[in-house]
Amino acid sequence: MSAPIVRLDLCPPALQQQVREALLAAGLLPESELGVAPDVVVVWVSGDDGATQVAALREGLTPPMPAVLAVGIGPPDDFASAVALDADACLSEGEPQTIARTCALLAWSRQRFLQTSPLTGLPGNAVLAAEIERRLPRRGELAVLAFDLDTFKGYNDRYGYERGDALLRWLAALLRNCLSSGAQPGWLLGHLGGDDFLALVHPDEAETVARTAIARFEAEIATHYDPQDRAAGGIWTVSRSGEPVWHPLVSLTVAQATNEADDITHGGQLAAILAELKQYGKTLAGSRYVPDRRRTHLWRPDGTCR
Repeated sequence: MSAPIVRLDLCPPALQQQVREALLAAGLLPESELGVAPDVVVVWVSGDDGATQVAALREGLTPPMPAVLAVGIGPPDDFASAVALDADACLSEGEPQTIARTCALLAWSRQRFLQTSPLTGLPGNAVLAAEIERRLPRRGELAVLAFDLDTFKGYNDRYGYERGDALLRWLAALLRNCLSSGAQPGWLLGHLGGDDFLALVHPDEAETVARTAIARFEAEIATHYDPQDRAAGGIWTVSRSGEPVWHPLVSLTVAQATNEADDITHGGQLAAILAELKQYGKTLAGSRYVPDRRRTHLWRPDGTCR
């Protein structure tokens, strides 16, 4: 990640230069003049009103929220109050190197948090994209599996977002279990958002993982429906125009692309192949595995595959 930016609030003048030098030595940047939001705010507080200061600071921050390090917390009751009011870490004394080390840890943790799905706890698009680019040059060692739910919108419309989120968390756990049992160490599972998940594995194990996931999904998906909908094999909803719409039980499309073909040189090409395969898979009934078996690809001017 780029060098985190640290803002200093109420820093004692005698410490200002020492703290700035410690931050720079730790690979951090003291507050920028360019209007970039900070990753960490360090606030010096007094033992008498530390909790109030931290609360006031939080009220003035805007998303994406920086981490807050409170320095100078004295008695234990002030420390507890500051933590309760969302100080991410507290230090009783402002030793510059300790401040810098703590800021570095907070910035790293915040970056990881921002790149993680709050629903499933899985890494998001930025982590996956970086890892794909890192593995891509190892020709023949990368397979990307894209998992996508079909008719999931109808499920959400019928049962509400709380049950829809529960279904996504169940799917995330199912995929983790399939990867743990069917892939060698080094696999990576991510959540792109909504009902889109991505897994990075070795090509030799991709089909096993995909087919295992489909089999387990098909065996259990009906349990997420009410008895009458389960018996009917799906649900009815009403469209915006007032027309009834039939949604069969949610199914799972698993598309697969690899870096085995020499004409694949960047992650965007893998994404284009996966999008094409998922679109085709959705024209088929039920859950299905759709691998890309081509050794060469024809690219359109817009970067899509045909």
